[in-house]
Amino acid sequence: MEGKRGADGQMIMFAPDGDAVRIENSTDASETLEVLVIAGVPLNEPIARYGPFVMNTETEIHQAFEDYRRGRMGAIKS
Repeated sequence: MEGKRGADGQMIMFAPDGDAVRIENSTDASETLEVLVIAGVPLNEPIARYGPFVMNTETEIHQAFEDYRRGRMGAIKS
């Protein structure tokens, strides 16, 4: 994907076969480039997602919603 442009708010995934990533703002850009780079080792596990929850199975998603409804997710105290 060398030389490709990303759009505002777009997520770009790089192939795991390189040694470096180069990110630059175009010379005619009118705004400062802001980038969030996150790296990690792929887990190679199944993914189920719905709403704010990401789990491995739909059953776990249902359990997460049930836990949330019953107040088992904890509380934020100020």
